[in-house]
Amino acid sequence: MKYSLRQLIQSVPELMETAQACRDLGLPNFYIAGGAITQLIWNRLSGRPLLEQVKDFDIVYFDREQHRSEAWYEDEISTRMSHTVEIDVKNQAIVHLWYPQKFGCDIPAYERVEQGIDSWLSAFAIGFTLNTGGSVTIYAPYGLEDAFQMNVKPNKIAMTEANYRKMTQSFKNRWPSISVAPWDEAPFQGGS
Repeated sequence: MKYSLRQLIQSVPELMETAQACRDLGLPNFYIAGGAITQLIWNRLSGRPLLEQVKDFDIVYFDREQHRSEAWYEDEISTRMSHTVEIDVKNQAIVHLWYPQKFGCDIPAYERVEQGIDSWLSAFAIGFTLNTGGSVTIYAPYGLEDAFQMNVKPNKIAMTEANYRKMTQSFKNRWPSISVAPWDEAPFQGGS
């Protein structure tokens, strides 16, 4: 599945252009991850245009020293792109500072960018970056099965039940064929 996902990502010029802009800019330890990747898979499986319902590309990176702000990177990356898909740039080194107020639960300070991805729903815990040769490298700590089978399960590492219900209702409205596991029946705590 990683091979077919790599091909799928490479078939979307907007994703590749964004990744190249991140790499050219020197965005530290970046991945384009989460919803844009999962929704790309779901659109392919549903026979829809690949970027339908994709509101933005989530770009995560890790810079403990905060050499540049998220807004600076967002502006710089945006000026290098010819497409109109919005981007959302988040430094995973500082997520713990604002997360409790926005999502209602505390999380520890992350030590690496991958920890942010690890805390996402298994079907969404997928990211890609470009290696030094410019090839797509995929990070998927829980595998790709949930994304390709359109299964959504809670990941209780950094989520409340209320947030899970809100998110999954939004997904279900856009992709009625997805399967959503109940909060209490799927004690997913990270790991596969």
